[in-house]
Amino acid sequence: MVEHRFGGEHTELKLDVLGAYLDFYCNALKNQRFETWYIDGFAGTGFRQQTEMTGGIFDNEPIAFKEKTLLGSASIALNVDPPFDHYRFVEAHGPRRAALNELCDAAGARDCAIQGGDANDYIQKILADPPWSQHRDQWRQRAVVFLDPYGMSVKWQTLKALAESERADVWYLFNIKAVNQQMARDSARIDSSKFLALQEQFGTADWQTAFYRSGPTQGTLFGDTAPSSSKVATPEQISHFMRERLSTLFRYVSDPLPLTVGNMDRYFELYCLSNSPSPQAIALIKKGVTDIIRKRAQDRRQQGLP
Repeated sequence: MVEHRFGGEHTELKLDVLGAYLDFYCNALKNQRFETWYIDGFAGTGFRQQTEMTGGIFDNEPIAFKEKTLLGSASIALNVDPPFDHYRFVEAHGPRRAALNELCDAAGARDCAIQGGDANDYIQKILADPPWSQHRDQWRQRAVVFLDPYGMSVKWQTLKALAESERADVWYLFNIKAVNQQMARDSARIDSSKFLALQEQFGTADWQTAFYRSGPTQGTLFGDTAPSSSKVATPEQISHFMRERLSTLFRYVSDPLPLTVGNMDRYFELYCLSNSPSPQAIALIKKGVTDIIRKRAQDRRQQGLP
């Protein structure tokens, strides 16, 4: 098995929510005439490895470290019953793609394809080509798209294409920490690559006025002056701005599910997004998401977890 080591408690919560929604989705559509797709933009191997510490003074056992293999998003999706009609996985790392191929073969999925390269390009291409576009059966295509990117890898244009399809439910992990790290304390110190990355993340340059406040001009080595804008953004403000931006694309934007790493608040946020033109479909999606999140929150409280 190709090792893919990442995540923690927040990962388990995220994947638990995703798995519950996939089950809800496939059962809701199983008697309809739709063709269902699961598209995973950053699929990994389908598994993840984690080291857990056992024992200690409270367990009256010597401390030991145990390796665990846990299901990743691809494995969870392939185990849904009833299954999706089509599976599309994107993974840039060659050995991980090979592991995904083995996983698909073992699952016996009837239409499972693994793609390398950039997830943004691939997803936009799927939506622009038959059967999603320019095809007599394009109305039948329905998808759940999982976007769990590395850093800020999801481009606004990809979210826009998904919204414009009006046939995709999107689970999107927004990385607040990565956004925060791109922003210098002084806006003048943001280089062109970081500026473009933030613009691609939000689909606008308005983040400058949302996250910075103008101050007095500063002198330079050459004696002239440069405008100064100081960063005022908090994680909560970044979250609010992103939700407002997503609402310009999607009719339904769920309340974000905050995912913390250690004691860091609002490290990630998980959103469910839909732009279905059907009010009945939006109401069903909203009910499904609300019920899933409420149950997970209740389970975690009973386990004494945050």
